[in-house]
Amino acid sequence: MSTVDFIEAGTRKNVSEIQALALTIMNAPATSAVSVKDLYTAAMQQTSAVFSNQTMPKIDESFPENANVISNFTGEDTCETDWFVKIVPTTEEAVTNPDSAEEREELLDIIRRASYDLVQREMFIHSVYLTDNPDFNCRIDITAPVQFPKLLLDAAIHYYPIDDKTSKNYAKSRKLDMPSIRIVCYPEWENEEWLYWKSKAHNETEDEPERLMMIYDTETNTAFLLGAKNFSEIRKAVKVLAWNTSIEATNGEFLPVNGTAKTISIKKTVNKKSDTSSATFLTVSCCEDERSFFGLNVHASETPAKGEEITVTTSGDSGLLLIASAQNKKKFLVNFGRNGFGSIDSVIAGSKETPQIISAENLALVKTAEDKKEFLLNPMLSPNAKIHTQLKQEDKDFPMPEYVVLMVNDSALPPVTMIKDADLMTSMWFSYTTECDCCSDSEVIPSGNSDATWEVEKEIEIFNKIAKRGKFKLIVVNTAPYSDSTRDALADELILSVYTKIARNEIAWKEWKALPGFNLPDKGTFKNIKKDFDTVYDTMKFSADPIYKDLLRDSLEMKIEYLRTIDAPQALIAPFYKILAKLV
Repeated sequence: MSTVDFIEAGTRKNVSEIQALALTIMNAPATSAVSVKDLYTAAMQQTSAVFSNQTMPKIDESFPENANVISNFTGEDTCETDWFVKIVPTTEEAVTNPDSAEEREELLDIIRRASYDLVQREMFIHSVYLTDNPDFNCRIDITAPVQFPKLLLDAAIHYYPIDDKTSKNYAKSRKLDMPSIRIVCYPEWENEEWLYWKSKAHNETEDEPERLMMIYDTETNTAFLLGAKNFSEIRKAVKVLAWNTSIEATNGEFLPVNGTAKTISIKKTVNKKSDTSSATFLTVSCCEDERSFFGLNVHASETPAKGEEITVTTSGDSGLLLIASAQNKKKFLVNFGRNGFGSIDSVIAGSKETPQIISAENLALVKTAEDKKEFLLNPMLSPNAKIHTQLKQEDKDFPMPEYVVLMVNDSALPPVTMIKDADLMTSMWFSYTTECDCCSDSEVIPSGNSDATWEVEKEIEIFNKIAKRGKFKLIVVNTAPYSDSTRDALADELILSVYTKIARNEIAWKEWKALPGFNLPDKGTFKNIKKDFDTVYDTMKFSADPIYKDLLRDSLEMKIEYLRTIDAPQALIAPFYKILAKLV
């Protein structure tokens, strides 16, 4: 098995009072283990949920026949609340740092009081597996009050059931010296300090205490989600704890990625003879807009050429792991969960047909002319909705990607560039997907995860190792306008065409002499998408502009300075120095 499932009296490692409190709640007399059918029946009675006449697709044999799609409502808690996340200082940090010891005790005291309430309440508990991948798997135990069964139902929908088949796979999977993930949900919890702050007269300069708290104990893979009413918080806690396990319990074998994956296969038939070309892409967006889901787009709006058939398989979650060496060569990229979950925009992008809803949160319900209740997939009517949809492909994991697509907002870069050198790829990756806000409009940390719990130095080493082994190419797509105001931001259809043009082998690359290591698409590549592309984005012309050269130098110098602040190896800074020498 991948993770340690049971804690016994003699256990000494990976045990804390936080974990013990979670286990006590899960094994208390008023806590009942429930099946998926029990959860569905209870969710139909949940007062903060509504159901439609739309039939839920039968995901597996454990689900009831002819079930209706249910959506729960969460009030003001409509999205993932990063600002409420509290990472418990480790026991080692508490021993060496008095401030960490004080913070740990404060969080533990909050958990103690919440646990006192929960152990007296009727609770449901349900267990699932994270993946079906032999290289990385984890058991997840989730408990919530009986008044909120929809939270557990969504977990059962999103992750893998525990049955004979999955248990055999789990038993054969790689062993990791980390506990199973355990999550305690307390949706009705209210912070006493926040209630006091709200009730008394206070001036506007007084800081507002946290109304909610998502408390993660990464040492024992335990989370207390205090005040969370939505499945998004469960999914986020699972991702962070699983990612942390992949770093801390292995020897640099896994790279956590907050992105999306897809394989595009293009079949061409000429005179009854068929030829298929395909490519797998891993997409990470460092943009602040909603283009992060572009990595899931199935290109339904594109018109295939005569005799051409486009097939796209996509990942269903932003929680991914890239494996340095996998038992199964077709499973290098591990997808957390078995179904899709995301915003209405991402769900629509990831489906050629009208998406088939399995479950939802905060989704508008209307009555039709036929007197039936139906959910509406309209982001204007339900801007905070999250949708569960079924991933139709049998295999949810992906082979090692041939291309990693990094979407950035950087006025110094051309629309599309390609990099093959592993060190330069690593340097670019960590210039954009870490905390650096001088190189782009994003302010995130390792792999785009704002709640990463590991050191960035570890990830630099892992990424560089995988980049050299995997021999993939890095495609940098700059979605922002160029520095010159006459150059437009890239249109959606142009960004998406990059994927299919690569899959069709339609892009010829040439070296960008101004920036050694960077390659540009040949002229005429995008003329069928934007007729004046080569005029508007004439990179060679702008490269000769002294003002543009100054902009490139400033951008590179900021990247070098940032890489130094995170103690990046000199080998990763050297490619930028080589480029600077060309710009002098």
